Amino acid sequence: MAWQRVASFREIGVDGVLGVDVNGSPVALYRLSNEVFATSGICTHALALLSEGFVEDGRIECPLHQGQFDIRSGKALCAPATEDLRTYAVKLEGDGVFIDMERRAASAPAMANAAPNRTAADRVRATEEDNQAGIGKIAAMNVDPELSLTKRYVWPTEGLTRIPDWVYTDQTIYEREIEKIFHGRTWNYVALECEVPKAGDFIRSNVGPTPVVVVRADDGSINVVENRCSHRAAEFCRELSGNAKEFVCPYHQWSYDLQGNLAGVPFRRGVNGKGGMPADFDNARHGLRRLNVTIHRGVVFASYVRDMESLQDYLGPEVLKEFEATFDGRKPRLLGYYRHTLPGNWKLYHENLKDPYHATLLHTFLVTFGLLVAGNRSLMLADATGRHGVMASAKSERKSVSSDAKKEMRAYRDGMTLAEPRFMDFIEEFDSPWSVTMATIWPNLIIQREMNTLGVRQIVPTGPHEFIMKWTMFGFEGDDDEMTRHRLRQGNLMGPAGFLGLEDNEAIKFVQDGMQHVPGGQHLVKLDPAVAAGTSDSLISEASIRAMYRHWRAEMGL
Repeated sequence: MAWQRVASFREIGVDGVLGVDVNGSPVALYRLSNEVFATSGICTHALALLSEGFVEDGRIECPLHQGQFDIRSGKALCAPATEDLRTYAVKLEGDGVFIDMERRAASAPAMANAAPNRTAADRVRATEEDNQAGIGKIAAMNVDPELSLTKRYVWPTEGLTRIPDWVYTDQTIYEREIEKIFHGRTWNYVALECEVPKAGDFIRSNVGPTPVVVVRADDGSINVVENRCSHRAAEFCRELSGNAKEFVCPYHQWSYDLQGNLAGVPFRRGVNGKGGMPADFDNARHGLRRLNVTIHRGVVFASYVRDMESLQDYLGPEVLKEFEATFDGRKPRLLGYYRHTLPGNWKLYHENLKDPYHATLLHTFLVTFGLLVAGNRSLMLADATGRHGVMASAKSERKSVSSDAKKEMRAYRDGMTLAEPRFMDFIEEFDSPWSVTMATIWPNLIIQREMNTLGVRQIVPTGPHEFIMKWTMFGFEGDDDEMTRHRLRQGNLMGPAGFLGLEDNEAIKFVQDGMQHVPGGQHLVKLDPAVAAGTSDSLISEASIRAMYRHWRAEMGL
């Protein structure tokens, strides 16, 4: 096979792409100024047609998952694309564009692992077979989306000790997480009961990225409804919290009672016998979407699944014990909020609190003042499923930290003191051997008990590269003024600018940045090989992270 005329130069727009068929093989032609280049017409990652993609700065972006390739060399430039495109030699004669399917473009690097001594006919046959196989794969994937997913996203052969970057960076994976996890068989934290104490009290919240409203009805029940009018999908509740007798959508004034039932439709019967809703329109069938709700010791959870297991069964006995050590029967009292955005994938926050290894190295405050130190009595608990966890430690005195441990911990600052010595006072009030616990309740809740400062953190993902963190700080109704001041004082440990929170936020950003710019990357989680996945009594462990991804893969079908 030699040069073949495949298109007219004028057919290809400047900085544009044109798809052509050459002997049954899709080919993409690109025009950069007065030069024309040619590559295989199918993305090597998602098998989408590149002729439907976007050309910019000498690159073609796949329309399906935004993988990018260098047009001149075919080189894959960013995740999720990792395999280079095949390129073809191009020449122009008059208005004609000619390509040679046997020759690579002069600017393309040599093909890796090319078979030796292949004849021209062999190479042409291989090209045609590859492209036909690609077309067949596209057809199969259109028929079976699950096949498409499992073929595109392949876990490393090393198993749970390596995690591929697409877990954190891919839009399709993120959308599947919303479907399978946040809207799947999970209990999602939405509020503390003390935030809506009276009939009509409401607070805006989220289940995954989905906005919901938590409201106490006149009968005392707590309802969770989607913040989406059933008429034209407007978010009807605009205030973060308040008290209402009903909810009225600002767009067309459809109104709903505090249980989400549609109460009123303006001009439902039209005007002068004209317009209005159909005669068979039934208000009862057009209320707000209500979620399943459960409450345990003042903490409110919601689920899209009607036949969810009980919260107690969902947590399992060990995590439930730690949950009830913090929420010990006293009624929580609201102290205040923090709210901020983190530039990272939402799962990194779960990992951060299943990773006691970093806590002994990153956090100067933790190790210097003995809150979490290698050698402390400690536990990194994972429930039987691997989805929940508790990082726990018993506070040590500074003098008990060994000299060898100090050498390993660069964050340790011998001689550092506090201007306010009461900051580190620990008033024993819980039936627990631990002074510090961080419970991660899958998929969106962290329960924080750092000595006497208490809080819940709600994860709200907004995309694969960003999430919102909502912090709700609380005490108990029986606290006197001094205990409340003590909790607030110790609260400076936490929050977006806290002595600890600030460092975690930066570390999460660094990790996300690193994953976005290396195509096909994966990272290592091998610490504590004696524990394949699950609970460990060592702080130098990643076994709980491995357990979490064992569960994640099962839920995601990957």
